[in-house]
Amino acid sequence: MQQNHGYDDHGFRIRGAQPTRMDAFVDAAFAFAVTLLVIAIGHVPSSVAELTLAMRGVPAFAASFFVIARFWRAHRDWSRRYGIEDIFSVRLSLLLVFVILVYVYPLRMVATLVLGMLSNGLLAEQKVELGTVAELRTLYATFAIGYAVAVAIFAALYAHALRLADSLELGPGERVRTRVAVTRYLVFFGVAMLSLLLALLLPMDNATPIYYSLPGLVYMLLYPFWPLLRWREKIALAALTRNQR
Repeated sequence: MQQNHGYDDHGFRIRGAQPTRMDAFVDAAFAFAVTLLVIAIGHVPSSVAELTLAMRGVPAFAASFFVIARFWRAHRDWSRRYGIEDIFSVRLSLLLVFVILVYVYPLRMVATLVLGMLSNGLLAEQKVELGTVAELRTLYATFAIGYAVAVAIFAALYAHALRLADSLELGPGERVRTRVAVTRYLVFFGVAMLSLLLALLLPMDNATPIYYSLPGLVYMLLYPFWPLLRWREKIALAALTRNQR
């Protein structure tokens, strides 16, 4: 059992305070994914006009960076909380790295597409070239599948930690928070599947921009779900406290 180095902000005992070689590899891979986002912006501006045009791509870059950073932070938190590095978790971590590196380009394209549509091109450095509705569906579907696989990996990682709860000596509160984490990522998976269904089935011919942006906008559902899950966690922790009295 790894040495106890205190607790994080969510009440988990830190079992993996010292980064492992796997953590270092994951960190490097995520850094490379951000580099790919930067490369996707294009060449260095050589005039004020080109700089102004490039700045229009900042919101899409920021949105993409935010998603990548959230995935990195999620894996970092999981590693610190449980300190697990068995063959199953290593394989899942490697799969996550693979998915993120593949996911970078559809992520950037969807962010550019949605922000460009909503701003009438003001918040897009360049227009995403989509010749047909089928190409638009393919882009949304590729994004949804990538996101779904990534969050499914996190659900599997937390479920794995829950299976090892006894050997990890998880406290009652930690077990509650781990179960809620599994539920959270399964909800995220469900939202991705909803986006995939909309991408494949939503009539998009002669539709307005807000209408055919729905497969991308549906991810906004993640934000109201988040406080609901936190509320559920607080109720479970409060019930646990009452039972321990």
